[in-house]
Amino acid sequence: MKKRMSMVMALLAAASMLAAVPVSAAEADLKVGFSELDIDGAWRICQTDSMQEQADERGYDYVMTNAEYDTEKQVADVEDLIAQGCNFLFIAPIDMDAVVPALDAAKEKEIPVILLDREATGTWGEDWLTTIIADYVLQGEMCGQWIVDNNDMEQDVKIVEITGVEGGSDVRDRAQGLRNAVEDYDNVEIVASQSGEWSRTTAQEVMENIIQSTGGDFDVVYCHNDEMALGVVLALKAAGITPGEDVQIVAIDGQAEAIEGIIAGEINCIATCSPRFGPAAFDAMESYLAGEELPEKIINTETLITAENAEEQLEFGF
Repeated sequence: MKKRMSMVMALLAAASMLAAVPVSAAEADLKVGFSELDIDGAWRICQTDSMQEQADERGYDYVMTNAEYDTEKQVADVEDLIAQGCNFLFIAPIDMDAVVPALDAAKEKEIPVILLDREATGTWGEDWLTTIIADYVLQGEMCGQWIVDNNDMEQDVKIVEITGVEGGSDVRDRAQGLRNAVEDYDNVEIVASQSGEWSRTTAQEVMENIIQSTGGDFDVVYCHNDEMALGVVLALKAAGITPGEDVQIVAIDGQAEAIEGIIAGEINCIATCSPRFGPAAFDAMESYLAGEELPEKIINTETLITAENAEEQLEFGF
């Protein structure tokens, strides 16, 4: 990496007599902190469980905070983790820019940081070691390509987009991915794009308003996550619109309940986004402590779930 943190270098020096065996929790006396952006919904619950399970299995002194989707609280949480003596941090940033003071606080104390599932404003190798992330643009492109492949592209195709909370790199990239996939088709129109705030309830309310404002004149609803897709299903049903038939629904994540929605014919496809970050996160930390170079990004691989493979993919849902 471009910059090593002096504390970790001291740990590595102390471990050099161990024939390059990765530094263990006991050897390094590490206290690991994780600033989670929120714990609301199946995806975040699964991610926090995955991190806790790996910390327990590997024997780390581990502390997690929940920012509750409050950017100021996330900065305060990171400062608190530092005050508690954490000397390695994982951060899932709420907002690319708003997280910068938290990164600065860690850098000032020479504490290494790995970003999880979101990007941040700053410099790789100076402000963080690596970013473990899905290819959010690709996820959007996978959904967009399914729309192209499953509609008569010589006819008008009207798309409603239900986004996550603005400010996250995942929202930016998932929106861009859809547009990449459909940009060559002049007859494709995104007739509405509104935030469902990652929430089933909020997405249902937003969808109800869009149905009223458009008169239900749209063909596809593209949701940035499964929770919101499940809310959209409820709104469409309440309006007498058959989800999956009258209106196609495409989404992202791989939540078990949403995969069951594909099996039931109410959701058409899902680009997966696994929340099980624990193994990759702690593997990356241990690789760094063993003196290995970390890449700028570690990309999770994903799958497209449709009616053809939903039954077999259900066991991988969360």
